[in-house]
Amino acid sequence: MQIPTEVNELKYKNKTIKKRADGRWWCRYYRNNKQISVYGKTQQECLKNLKIGLKTPMTKKTKYKFEQWTKKWLELYKIGKIKSTTLNDTKRLLETISELNQIELSKITSIKIQETINKITAGRKKEKIYTMLNDIFNKAYRNKLIKENPCENVVLPKRERKKTRALTLEEEQIFVKECKQYKQGVFYLICLYQGLRLGECAALTYQDIDFDKKTITINKAINEDGEDTPKTSNSIRIIPLFKRTEELIEKNKKGKIFNVSTRVIQNLINKISKKLNIKVHTHALRHTFATRCCEAGIPAKVCQKWLGHASIKITLDIYTHINDDFEMQNAAYFDTYFDTQKT
Repeated sequence: MQIPTEVNELKYKNKTIKKRADGRWWCRYYRNNKQISVYGKTQQECLKNLKIGLKTPMTKKTKYKFEQWTKKWLELYKIGKIKSTTLNDTKRLLETISELNQIELSKITSIKIQETINKITAGRKKEKIYTMLNDIFNKAYRNKLIKENPCENVVLPKRERKKTRALTLEEEQIFVKECKQYKQGVFYLICLYQGLRLGECAALTYQDIDFDKKTITINKAINEDGEDTPKTSNSIRIIPLFKRTEELIEKNKKGKIFNVSTRVIQNLINKISKKLNIKVHTHALRHTFATRCCEAGIPAKVCQKWLGHASIKITLDIYTHINDDFEMQNAAYFDTYFDTQKT
């Protein structure tokens, strides 16, 4: 059955208040080319809402330029919520794409972002900038500053990731012997023997070493901005004090074990690497420690705890790329096992 049209209409400033089929009263008007509708259970209620709407000033949508929004983005989502080193890295990445700064946020297209990223030569840096930009525009989209995230149509070229190679046992022995020729060589040996990150080793104090319980507490790290907490929450850990390390550290002393900058440490290991013609860096020492754990039959879960890895997958990836000589040795054991099963 068709509901009859209400003939009783009310006019207010050339706006018509009509009764809808559902019984409510309704009026439509336009402001800044935008259609606005008001409703009311009664004619007078709708009129009241219409008057309020007409008197209420239209809020002007903020038009951010890229630089203005990134400053707001840092303030709202990064400062105080991420580590100082990560924050400084983010600011440096923003400096490398300053060509976007004065462009209105809503006018930055996928093509413009693609062109900006394509100019970056380092593959890892491309990925970092893309990840950062994706978050910047995603937050802008969620705040209704833009209609879509332009990063969704950006394509990153595939990058061949370089795998860190662990030292063979023979190379490790040569490296250890050479390290003992330098005062700061002990630093590399502790990284190697304990699987520590460069910053973690640089921050070690004598108070972190418990010779009675045979443990080392890792709860801080040195970076270019000074002392900070370790990389992740998993990095804060208590690990065994291995015998080889214990022999290198003096007892009954206080303060920092190493008073040397990370730059000096990096330069010296480069010098040793060149002299021995062995490709080695501080992270390779950590990788070597993990490999030795695998060779010694240490469970991956235990090794993960010692290394402070956030995910067991990281540890397992190392375990699956052990040295070829160790792999062939295990293949021989496997063949021998079946030989002994013959009847």
